[in-house]
Amino acid sequence: MQIARKHLLGLGCLAIVGAITAFACTLPTGAVSTGGDAEIMVEVYPSGAETVIHNPEDGEIFSNPSITFSETHAHAKSVKYYIKRLNSDGSIAWSREITDQRIEGPDESGTSTFTLNMDDYGGAGVFIFQSDLIAINDIPMSDSVRFTYAEIEAEDPVSTGSSIKYRVDYTAGVKSLTYQMFDSSNNPVTSPVNVNTPEPTTGGYMDIEIDVSSLGLASGRYQILTTGFSGENGTGIVIGSSLVSFDYTADAPDIPDTGSLFASLNISRADYLLTGVIGFTAISIAALFIVLKSKKRE
Repeated sequence: MQIARKHLLGLGCLAIVGAITAFACTLPTGAVSTGGDAEIMVEVYPSGAETVIHNPEDGEIFSNPSITFSETHAHAKSVKYYIKRLNSDGSIAWSREITDQRIEGPDESGTSTFTLNMDDYGGAGVFIFQSDLIAINDIPMSDSVRFTYAEIEAEDPVSTGSSIKYRVDYTAGVKSLTYQMFDSSNNPVTSPVNVNTPEPTTGGYMDIEIDVSSLGLASGRYQILTTGFSGENGTGIVIGSSLVSFDYTADAPDIPDTGSLFASLNISRADYLLTGVIGFTAISIAALFIVLKSKKRE
């Protein structure tokens, strides 16, 4: 009897397992099809998101305030451009976004090219151009270059008679100066002279003196042309030039102070000596003539 009950209990368990299995087969299988093919939905982000600045080149020096900027971007959600001005110690003085060049979209790729006048950003100096990109998968990246807009400016010369002195102000990026003096007809009075600037990375000034004591210059109008270069010893690109004019007065003749009537005659020392020699010669000839005439009478 007990054996029969065990048999019935086993058969009942098997029946329950079978029923559960049959019910499980009727449940939905999700993305797995009954034909054995798996259907998996995966969202793939495009690769190759980037931002690359092509112009200006890092370390480039410009002599014109109008500068063209160029950047290429790929798979961007947004791209923002910034101009940063540097202090003489390399720290950032300020940073400004170029808002009218901002790029926004679901998936943007292309090249942005635009021109800025650096006089609108404070004039000559050292700057950083930076592009900040947010990729479509929200990953940020950036690129940046450092460039310089340089210039020179010469002050009016001062004549001391034997030399001409003037000051040249220059910005960062000017490594050497060349200067030459001309007369009012643009004829060269001196040969060109090259000098290297003492502070090419920060900018500064140079006091220049031209010795004219041995040139025998006449009084009149003269001019000095000063040119700045991005390289030492007058090499590299021309940063700029400055032409200044000035009036030169030659030294007055050296008039001896005789304390007599001769002082008012404005006779130079050389003329004075020459006059004395001529007068002495004339007197000697006259005396000789008188002596000879006296001998004839005897």
